[in-house]
Parts: sequence; structure tokens; C-alpha cells
Amino acid sequence: MSRPLQLLIFSDGKPGHRNQSLGLAEALARLTPTQTRTIELGDFPYGKKISHSASIIRNGPRPDWIIATGHGTHACALLMSRKFHCRSIVLMKPSWPRFLFDACLIPAHDLIKKSTGPNVIPTSGALNRIVATSQKQPIGTILIGGESRDFGCDPETLRVAISDITRSSALNWHITDSRRSPAGFLTSLSHLPAILHPHQQTATDWLPQQLGVSETVWVTCESVSMIYEALSSGARVGLLPMPARQASSKIQSAIEQLHREGHITPFAEFQSKGIMKSSAPLAEADRCAKILLEKFPLPL
Repeated sequence: MSRPLQLLIFSDGKPGHRNQSLGLAEALARLTPTQTRTIELGDFPYGKKISHSASIIRNGPRPDWIIATGHGTHACALLMSRKFHCRSIVLMKPSWPRFLFDACLIPAHDLIKKSTGPNVIPTSGALNRIVATSQKQPIGTILIGGESRDFGCDPETLRVAISDITRSSALNWHITDSRRSPAGFLTSLSHLPAILHPHQQTATDWLPQQLGVSETVWVTCESVSMIYEALSSGARVGLLPMPARQASSKIQSAIEQLHREGHITPFAEFQSKGIMKSSAPLAEADRCAKILLEKFPLPL
């Protein structure tokens, strides 16, 4: 019997990056025995990151694979993988040349018109920790973002869309906002048949739990990570309207691809047809874990 696969996560302290790495580590653990440790690099200067990581690695089991997400972790992951003779796996497009790493898991929309290479695994969006469940309830969740590099925000159009959605279905509706949402926007929805959850008052595990039980989720279209999390949960997913800042972008291309594949329902389509698409849950973390285990045999 193989010994547990030793995984070492390098974290830059950003929750979104940490969740991507943990999503892959947890998917690997669903397939094979693993032991996972995390090294927090935070805002350490470059030299401190190296010495801090090396000291921790020397005082524990030698890692088989190093998993790193975020530009601040890449150099350290690369050097430590060379020093301790282990695999280097980076999530998202690395800041260093891709051929230096054993595997690069990169969202497909970041690879448009670019060669991939034998060590690149294209993914549908960023990996996450959401796992589809069969515990769906008559619950609808609305996730409100705000302005981004690719999209603006028209509060009135958004408010009308949310009003139409909550009043056209008998689901128990829950609405939450984010730090990018327009000031006072969530409060302006207090007249709707929904429970409001200000993001300042929600615990870190609220969203995964909410997605786990929701049969329908609506997301503002600039919130790419939440779109893929909602799709991973197995819910029907709709996109709330946000005005695009330019004619095309990588994010818009990714959304169009999801629409063509039948994963999502734009609000305008829901408004005209009155139905939402339903598709099999995305399980990108599990898919990538299987590929990696086939690519890199387990230690004896």
C-alpha cells in the first residue's frame, strides 16, 4: 500500500488563492490518502520566504507535491521544489515561465490564442472547494458584486432584475452583497420577499453552506469565481445584468462559452423564456486531481 501523498501548500494569505489550493488538495484526498500542510508566506520579503519555508520543510515530512496559488508564492515554490526534489504545481497563470513547473493549472480563458504545453492543464475557471450535494432545498440565493475592470454597475437595472426574479418564483430567497457592491444597495432590497445577508455579517462558511442547499443561484456576471462556485454546487445558475465596459474581454469570452455549453442562463433569456438551464455540476478540482495522479504516480 502506498504511503500518504505529502502535500505542501504555499499560501500568500489571500483567501481566494488559499481556497483554490485547498480545493485541489481536498479533491486529491477524495481519491487517495494524503497529508496536507500549509506554509503562510504572507508579506515576508523574498529572502525571508525562502528561509522560513526551508526551515519548516526540514522539520517535517518531505513534501511530494508543492501546491502554490498567487504570484507571491511562485518563486518560493519553484526553489523549494528544486531543493527538496518534489513536484511543483501552480494554479492560475504563473509569473515565471511555465516550463519550469511540473504542472500549471490555468483557466482556459487565460490561454486564449496561446500555446499550452505538456505541463499545462486548462481548467474551466479557477478551482474551488465546493462539492455538489444531493441536499438541495427550495432555496434561491442571489450574489451581488459590483464594478470591476470589465463591467460597470447599473443599480436600477440590477434592482429591477432582482425584483422580477424573487417575485416570479416561490423559492425561499436569500440575498447577499460584497465589498464591491454599491453603498446602500442591499438595504434598498428590503421590500422584496427575501432574507438579506450583509457580507460584513456572514461567516466564512456561510456561502459554501448556502450553495450546498440552494437549487437556484443568481450571480452578477462580473463575479467570475462565484459563478464557477455556483456551478460546482450543482445549482441552476443565472447571470444578473451588468454593463460591459468594452466590446469583448477574456471574462466575457468565458461567460459566452458557459452559455454555449448550457451551463448558465442570462437574465434576458430567463425574462423571455421563463426557464433556467440545468446542467451537470462542474467538478474541476476532482477532474484535475485525477489528471495529476495519472501524470505523477503515487510514492511507494
